[in-house]
Order: sequence, then structure tokens, then C-alpha cells
Amino acid sequence: MTWPDAEAALVAWLAPRLGVRVCTDTPADLDDVVPLVRLRRIGGSDDGFRLDLAVMDIEAFAATRAEAAALAARTRDALLADLPGSAAPAAVFTAASTLSAPSWRPWENPGLTRMGATYAVHLHARP
Repeated sequence: MTWPDAEAALVAWLAPRLGVRVCTDTPADLDDVVPLVRLRRIGGSDDGFRLDLAVMDIEAFAATRAEAAALAARTRDALLADLPGSAAPAAVFTAASTLSAPSWRPWENPGLTRMGATYAVHLHARP
């Protein structure tokens, strides 16, 4: 059984639900492609065999604070209400919880707004 890539699995699961681009790296043309969600694994733990607890930092970028806040809220709702029990091509998600609720984060371009949150996502490899 292969180990699930939590970032890739979450990108595959989130993108069709949010209807915006979901990625792991900030695109060079960010100003032109917002709204956008960027996620990165920043920690977590595993059992060394099958179960994974991925701590994920998820950021919503948009042209206005209201749009970024709405996208961050939609992301949170999807993770907490719909993710548990769902599957991506290589993983099954069993639980999600908020570690740090969505909040404003500074960004170098004042023409964009970034809202970020941190979640714990439990998953295992798809059999």
C-alpha cells in the first residue's frame, strides 16, 4: 500500500468543491488568477504504516477582504462538514478539525487579501 500525499489528496478533493484554483505553491501570476486557495502541510504525525494526521495551513486569496473571507468560510465549511468519509484518488479522509480559525494575514501586494487558517486532517491510504 502506498502512503497518501496529504497535499495532493486535499487539492484533488477541494478544487471541484470550491470552484476555484487550489494549489500548493503561489503562482507567479497570482494577481491575475484570484480567487485562489493555497494549501501546505506544515506538520502532523503518522503511525508509520497507514494512518496520517496532516496539519494543513490553508490560505484564501481574493481581490477584496469580503471575497477572501467568504472563500475561507466556504473552505472551512467543506472541510468540517463534507470531508470526513470522503475519498480522493489516493486517500480516504476520516476527520477534520480547526486548529486556528480563518483570519486576515498580511500580504505584500495591498491589492490582494489573504485569509488563512490551520486544520488537522486525518487520512489514510485508499485500499
